[in-house]
Amino acid sequence: MQHPFILISLVVIPGLARAQVILGPSDMPGAGDTIRYAITFEPLADVATTGAAYEWDYSFLTAGQEGADTMVTVGSTPLLYQFFFNNPLLYPQNVAGHAVRGSDVGMQGMQLEDVYDYFNAAGESYRNVGFGATINGLPASVRRLPVDHVHRFPIEFGDQDSSFSAYEMEIPTMGFFREQQWRYNQVDGWGTLHLPHASFDVLRVRSVLHRRDSVFIEQLGTGFAIDQPELIEYKWLAPGMGSPVLLVYDMGGLVTTARFHQGSVTGIGTTHGGPLPAVHPNPAQDRAWLHLPVDRVGVVELIDPLGRCLAMGRTAKGGGPVALDLAGSTSGVH
Repeated sequence: MQHPFILISLVVIPGLARAQVILGPSDMPGAGDTIRYAITFEPLADVATTGAAYEWDYSFLTAGQEGADTMVTVGSTPLLYQFFFNNPLLYPQNVAGHAVRGSDVGMQGMQLEDVYDYFNAAGESYRNVGFGATINGLPASVRRLPVDHVHRFPIEFGDQDSSFSAYEMEIPTMGFFREQQWRYNQVDGWGTLHLPHASFDVLRVRSVLHRRDSVFIEQLGTGFAIDQPELIEYKWLAPGMGSPVLLVYDMGGLVTTARFHQGSVTGIGTTHGGPLPAVHPNPAQDRAWLHLPVDRVGVVELIDPLGRCLAMGRTAKGGGPVALDLAGSTSGVH
């Protein structure tokens, strides 16, 4: 039985040293990445507590539900959505590097379906440049102007930055909708984060978001504005992991949900700098060998094409080969 190639999700942790990290474009999500996550609805106390060389212990978290985000190329999204996001000549500020499927949104008089959010991690920042959606049954692309700078590079402890972004869209049979957003970021901690299946060297980012929605109703010839409750995002970012390994939402002073890392389907992950791990033979039959750099320690997951974890939470130490038993798995991509 032959396995065409092996896909390992590897969370690699420096063996002993504990030092603050600096993050850049290569640590953000990109096309082809799939991020597995779990959501917990447990109340989390003291999420605001932070500092230098801090240790956050959230190893007690349990999954209320699980899911995955897959980052896709812009060219693979619906053609009518690409008008602003694949056009470097006319709309260079809104060119995207990848897209991710968003959530449907419904409210009185407005229904957004088949949503894709568009992002770019090149240059000075990781930014949300707009979205595509079917709005009340009609497909449309909506650019942020100016764009939302989610993170500015390099990201390091003590940084503070802010950005203003806005978008507006026509709503068939209703009028138009506009959202303005003010983002205030502070990198307020660094240290080690413990989750149920792995630990990470992280930077902690506190993002405060203020939003104002404006609606104009054509039939009434009038409009109104609504200030949304303050939203705080607490994000723990780790090198090479793409999305935050832990993301906690605080809405109007109330912690609502927390989303935490469950694994990534992105090939062999980065190793906080230095050489990458290697797997051979690849393709393999009943057994393969993982070679981890000598100064590294990692947690290995073996994942099938559907994102199902076949082997999870195994610790691997650098300096010698680690056997991967494939005898019980089906033929295919792992």
